[in-house]
Amino acid sequence: MSKIIDTLADAIGYVNSLYEVDSSAPSAGEEDYIVWTALLNIAKNLWESEEGVLWNELFVKLEDAATGDKTTDSTNSYTCPTDFIFPASAYVWLGSGNVKTAYQVIDIKNIQLYENNGENWCYFIGGASPTLEFNPNLTMTTGETISYNYYKHATKLTTGTDKLEMSDPMAAVFYAVGELKKEEGDSSALQVLTQKIEAMKTKNVMPTWLQEDSLLSKTESGWGV
Repeated sequence: MSKIIDTLADAIGYVNSLYEVDSSAPSAGEEDYIVWTALLNIAKNLWESEEGVLWNELFVKLEDAATGDKTTDSTNSYTCPTDFIFPASAYVWLGSGNVKTAYQVIDIKNIQLYENNGENWCYFIGGASPTLEFNPNLTMTTGETISYNYYKHATKLTTGTDKLEMSDPMAAVFYAVGELKKEEGDSSALQVLTQKIEAMKTKNVMPTWLQEDSLLSKTESGWGV
């Protein structure tokens, strides 16, 4: 069973039901649609920036990103996806299938300790255009697949098929409705929003079924039994 609400189009429909209390939701390009989309995006931004929380939904794999370098060439520097915030891997892997080489991710503060080092390591450097940098003393092999996980920015809602990443997208709907009803002195939607944010925080730290003790033992060849 799919989520009751999943996309921007779903969210616009629910905002309409709760705020206008009718069945005729605005279409793309109409003023209400534009305003409601902006409110839903603000809700996503507030959710993404919730203090002290790293949302499970924002941990992703490089291979699923729309941007960013995914294969090696003759250089030691590679662009990260445009939604990249920080790496979520202790290692970056190069290769394909069962033939991969691990490169340890080094804290950028310690890079100068490795000036003459010829081992497999790399680091991420931030700024407006983050990059992945491999040990400059290494000669890179062309055509190897780059693999790592990272924490990303929430995706801006633009078209009706764009998805709300939060585990309970109705939180964004209640934020939009709450802002629209604020001038009327009706705060009930914002109260529901608070409850949903707290529920998502709880869900975010709860282990999934049978996952409380899921770490595999590490062998010399990698993770496994």
